[in-house]
Amino acid sequence: MALFYSGLALFLIYLSILLSRRFGVPSLIPIIFLGLLTKDFLHTEHLHFFVELGLILLFFFIGLEFNFEKLKSMTAKSWKAGIADFIINFFPPLGLALLFGFNFVEALFIATVAYPSSTSIIAKLLIDYKRLINPETELILGILIFEDIVAIILLSVLFGITKGNVNPTDIALNILLMFAVVVLSAILGKFVLSKITNYLEKILTGAEDVILLMLGLLLLVAGGFHSLGISEVLGAFILGLMFGETPFAEDIEKSLHDLKELSMAIFFYNFGASIPEITQMPNLLFLTLLVIVSIVGKIISTYIGGLIAGFSPKSSLRAALEMVPRGEFSIVVTAMAPKTLQPLSAIYIITTAVIGSVIFIYAPQIVDKIFGKKKKSKGEVPDYLKDLVK
Repeated sequence: MALFYSGLALFLIYLSILLSRRFGVPSLIPIIFLGLLTKDFLHTEHLHFFVELGLILLFFFIGLEFNFEKLKSMTAKSWKAGIADFIINFFPPLGLALLFGFNFVEALFIATVAYPSSTSIIAKLLIDYKRLINPETELILGILIFEDIVAIILLSVLFGITKGNVNPTDIALNILLMFAVVVLSAILGKFVLSKITNYLEKILTGAEDVILLMLGLLLLVAGGFHSLGISEVLGAFILGLMFGETPFAEDIEKSLHDLKELSMAIFFYNFGASIPEITQMPNLLFLTLLVIVSIVGKIISTYIGGLIAGFSPKSSLRAALEMVPRGEFSIVVTAMAPKTLQPLSAIYIITTAVIGSVIFIYAPQIVDKIFGKKKKSKGEVPDYLKDLVK
């Protein structure tokens, strides 16, 4: 029955995409709901490889569009914005949960679910709506990278809590290891890969060469990062940065594009299927306030962060409206949380993912209403982004 379930799942995903085109909504929204509605009778555990591959390929593709110099500039601009993002989006949900009578551990889980934006949803929407060329995209990706780093630290703390042991030394060592690996990867990309570029151009003569070599390298790097306790998507992003500076970056993108689209569709289906069972309704007043605080907090923090980083008010507001969706990291935390919190977290994730995606779509129109519409520049699109705006 494994083949039957796989075929049925892919067919239903295809119908969901057709539906999304008909109504002009992001394809990921009906796919997420499809996963949520069919998880009890469609057994798709055998598709889990594509779930992991989808997220890894997504970040690899984002890395291909940048380079280490651009990343350095992006991080330098965004670290203050990242701190503002953490303060404004972590502590208010924590305080709200304590105010409603949750104990400190429960409040910590709720704040951790509410804090990070969904990197996968936002990155997919940035690509689908061709907004990677916008100036504020550097700010968005910089904050998302900052959130991923903080999220890894928070996950380590929460994992220790669930096991009844929080060791500050282990957490500090993991953080140092992560930074050491990133720096080493940057050095390898700058000095080693540049030396063998000519050789790689000679051996990569066909699409199958590119697919097998790059997919093998991608899985090796992602798996290596994961085994070191570092986010595998960070490894995929860094590998993309390394190969984004090579002359065959465009060939890599074309060869792996279809596999990425297939894997991402399955990823978002599994995203919906992974949302815990909602067996009882949570406190609706608390849930409503949490959603409002999260949406308003993310908009305010990103807008302030954009201004601090030197972006214009218009670009800062557009970035702020594009940062609302919560997603995959919140689901991971929800799976670790006490059972009593899981219905609340599940409804929260669905609500913010859907509302955030809708706000993302209409962000340019909202900004134009506030600041007025400006004539589009006829300037040249950077080479590394031309393929995304064809």
